[in-house]
Amino acid sequence: MASKWDELLERNRVYAETKHQPKEFLGMAPVALPSVIIFACLDFRASVEEFLDLKPDGKIMMHTVAAFRLSPVLTTMFMTEALVIRNLGGRVKSGLHALLFLEEVTRSQALKEVVIIHHTNCGCSIQTTEGVRQSLKSKYPQMADEIDQLDFGTYKGGDLENHNQVVREDIKLLQDSPLVREELKAHVRGYVFDIKTGKLSLVPQ
Repeated sequence: MASKWDELLERNRVYAETKHQPKEFLGMAPVALPSVIIFACLDFRASVEEFLDLKPDGKIMMHTVAAFRLSPVLTTMFMTEALVIRNLGGRVKSGLHALLFLEEVTRSQALKEVVIIHHTNCGCSIQTTEGVRQSLKSKYPQMADEIDQLDFGTYKGGDLENHNQVVREDIKLLQDSPLVREELKAHVRGYVFDIKTGKLSLVPQ
């Protein structure tokens, strides 16, 4: 029986033969570049494309950041209205590399606003970094020192204010970075997405 990956590969074959149209590299395409960049969680229950109803209008590209790495890797691109950096919990620390990279390839001419979106019932607010480390070390004891260096961006969840506080910490981390343009720092906003109601709430600073 074919695996799920085999099924996806077959879809790629069909896509390549029927739909694919090569796209320009970000920063070189003859279209308007992105003005908004969003930090968001990779949890499928909090899909930015869905709850913001992002349109695939060809204006900008979305990059997915691989989780669990200290140096994020840009892995996929899609055309949509807002550029989205995904990682565990939507944390700025894990996605800052990608933001700086995108600033460089767009010559700091595109991005005007930064939006940080966390969500309720996030796995990062349920698990703990230490708990994940201990689980990994029980499986790979020979890698204990390396595992102790891993930061999974977990935090205490619970009520809305706890989520708000973590968003504030991410806003501060971005605004304190000497590598981020002052113009961007002045236009950073944070929100919490409620997975039960589907609503975004602005985090007061």
